[in-house]
Amino acid sequence: MKNLFLNTVLISLTVFLYGCYADDSVSSDNNQTNSQVGSYSTMLTIGSNLYLVNETSISTYDVSDAAKPVLLNRQEVGFDIESIYHHEGLLLIGSAASMFIYSLNEKGIPVREGSEDYFEPFDDTQCFFDPIVARGNLAYVTLSTDLVQCGWRFGIDELRVYDISDFNKVDHLSTYGLSNPKGLALGKEKLFICDALDGLYVFDLGNPEQPEFQQLFEGFSAFDALVRGNLLIVVASDRLLQYDIIDEENIRLISEFKLK
Repeated sequence: MKNLFLNTVLISLTVFLYGCYADDSVSSDNNQTNSQVGSYSTMLTIGSNLYLVNETSISTYDVSDAAKPVLLNRQEVGFDIESIYHHEGLLLIGSAASMFIYSLNEKGIPVREGSEDYFEPFDDTQCFFDPIVARGNLAYVTLSTDLVQCGWRFGIDELRVYDISDFNKVDHLSTYGLSNPKGLALGKEKLFICDALDGLYVFDLGNPEQPEFQQLFEGFSAFDALVRGNLLIVVASDRLLQYDIIDEENIRLISEFKLK
């Protein structure tokens, strides 16, 4: 949990430092896809509202006066909540066992629309961390057995693609086995997946329902990734890496900062 916090802080600081250089703008429109936080983020802002998840619930705050945040709503979601992602007016909330889909009403309060369980209820043989990113009607989710928390290598380590166009019937489209996938990020035509054992995977999204493996950057244990304009930021266990992705067919490492 300490590593998760530290890595989240690192991503947040990097976003702040590079915010003025990014060529994509942030809108207060509820329909904008969130691309300003890592896939493991537990908080995000939309307009003047701050959305914060803990292990079981989501809280909505009015932060129009940053010095005096006002709690607007708090509601239970489930158990072992791990991440929150904003996509075209939807909040996608990841837990150790499920993906929860929320819309936002006219006041910006989350309204539950549906959910998708990753495996059978009460199956205690698994231990997952499952960040989510999305584009259009598709959600990309990584499921992984955490080596430290679970203490074993028995479980599911994979990328899954879901069609979320029907909230009441989320459709599992495809699955790809990986070693120990963590955070992920979307480029223009690529999906970037961090892996604690292998490094950074690059999948081509020519067919977005069936991503195709294209490239692997090795030599580090990757945790989370963030795309800011033409920059891909990767947080690893011992370093912060930045890649130039202006040409996604020719990805270049432009800097590497050691954390230890």
